[in-house]
Amino acid sequence: MENVIPAEAKADEFCYACASKVVNDDVYCTSCGYPLKGSEFDQRTFMARQQNVHIDMAEFNQKIRRAGNTLYYLAGLFVVFALVSFAVNKDNPNVLGIVIPLFILAALFLALGAYSRKKPLACLVSGLALYIIVQVLLAISNPINLASGIIWKILIIGYLINGIKSAIEIEKIKKENNIA
Repeated sequence: MENVIPAEAKADEFCYACASKVVNDDVYCTSCGYPLKGSEFDQRTFMARQQNVHIDMAEFNQKIRRAGNTLYYLAGLFVVFALVSFAVNKDNPNVLGIVIPLFILAALFLALGAYSRKKPLACLVSGLALYIIVQVLLAISNPINLASGIIWKILIIGYLINGIKSAIEIEKIKKENNIA
């Protein structure tokens, strides 16, 4: 596909890349950075880079959703654990001591999941730290808690680490494309 690119913007014309109004004195578009007075090579390079950014943005948005979904899935898992724990221990007078912390953990992970659209890495690291702190506190209160459900705990930590890897990729894409 051959793009026709004007060599230079004239007075009160519009930017070829973003259609913002430009003035003849402008070297670059003040809106998008298009090289108004650059060579044809510079202008084509800018347009090619913009097309790549659009491709990367689709991948970027998918990675953000995936990172946030990690937190949402774990919140759902904590709710399921709470319901199962309640069903199994309903005759135990300390059942609320088991169920309520799981619901609180689920609520915190939901909040982190909602905020992860803006700060995915911070939310996932916070989720991992929160989960580890809860597990350490449970182990301090009763050391048997450390061993019980160890497979689930390892899977949850692994899932969070996988989410953190996606969030690191998101940060890399942000840095490469100057996304705030």
